[in-house]
Amino acid sequence: MSNQSRLSKSSVVFRYYLYQATARPGFHYPVYTLFLLWNGLSFAQIGLIATIQSIVVVTSEIPTGYVGDRIGRRNSLVVGAFLMLISNASYLVATDFIGFTFTFVMLSFGGTFVSGSGNAWLYDTLKEHDIEDEFTRIKGRSRAIAQWVSAGSLVAGGFLYSMNRFYPFYAGLVVALLSLVMVFRLPQNRAYDAEESTESETMTIVDAIPVIRDQLTAPSLRSFIVYLALFSGAILTMDMWIQPIAQSSLEASFGPTLEGWGLSEPAIIGLLYAAFTVVSAVMSDYAGDIEDLLGVSRAMFLIPVSIAVMYVFAEFVPLLAFPMFFMMKGGNSVVSPIYQRYINDQVQSVGRATLLSSVAMLRSIAGIPFRVGSGILATWYSTSGAVAILGAVFIVGAVLIFTFAPPVSAEYSSTSTATASD
Repeated sequence: MSNQSRLSKSSVVFRYYLYQATARPGFHYPVYTLFLLWNGLSFAQIGLIATIQSIVVVTSEIPTGYVGDRIGRRNSLVVGAFLMLISNASYLVATDFIGFTFTFVMLSFGGTFVSGSGNAWLYDTLKEHDIEDEFTRIKGRSRAIAQWVSAGSLVAGGFLYSMNRFYPFYAGLVVALLSLVMVFRLPQNRAYDAEESTESETMTIVDAIPVIRDQLTAPSLRSFIVYLALFSGAILTMDMWIQPIAQSSLEASFGPTLEGWGLSEPAIIGLLYAAFTVVSAVMSDYAGDIEDLLGVSRAMFLIPVSIAVMYVFAEFVPLLAFPMFFMMKGGNSVVSPIYQRYINDQVQSVGRATLLSSVAMLRSIAGIPFRVGSGILATWYSTSGAVAILGAVFIVGAVLIFTFAPPVSAEYSSTSTATASD
């Protein structure tokens, strides 16, 4: 066993929290579109870059998850952190469509190295210390820490951009370097220690395909994956409409006041997104408590359906737009650790990163028709009208799935690990 594997439970969890706090610096998030426009890109080019990003995610999730199972989940996180470092650095030198396409491709490609391997590493590490039943609590707390840090960087990014357009990207580069240091401090899973037989020696690309097929189609996961795809498509697609809905609501309600305060547009957007992030951080920290209170099945039904109901009501009561944003962000922060724990409990350790990356890929694919469809609906009606329809579609789908094919096994208990993961 390596020296890092001998770390105490508290030391491992603390290092994971530090890594999560630095993994996604958000200095550029509220201003990157403005920065691209300043560099001469058109809205059509920005949309094309987003499409390319989606293609990269869909085509890379399973291969990078497989790589994570081969080289070790920690090493996969290292690769992801390095690619994100390159992405942050390229903001400072890119000046055209090709350059910024490279920037965002590196960001998305790096993210696929993290999506499956990150959760697989955490679950197996906790299992090595016999505390896998704390996955939801620890994952929720780490997400909360990351979001508190992000809230500060979002506010700072808006004001830094007001001072100098390049300052947010310098700050992001510094944090990306720090993240690379932090990920090297994470221990390898024991299965990848040189002294022990490794999963990567038995897991081949030929093995990966039946692992994915058999586990995703198992009764304990089949309906759950369908429901998760519906949630990702109908609920999370609203994220792309936050800015136009918020802009119209702010202009109608608080435009003269904000102008009187002398706040610039980037600063206002940064503050708004920081507020969303603070709510998400608070809610994420209580994910474990909410799971204990409601149970996985009721939490996975009540929270998403409540968000969807708010989508519908906001179309008829415009003042509900901002509570709707907060509800979506906070609710997703609660639901994410819960469904990640459930999926991990249902799958085997061998090929875990490949399987989790496959789930991420399916969620990305499921989001495509909802994004395209909501765009068409927004053109025909309005952005708020499109979001209301998304909510109605989810409510109908959720009721049908829970009635005819309950996504969470009746035998499942979040206080013990399912036999499938033994």
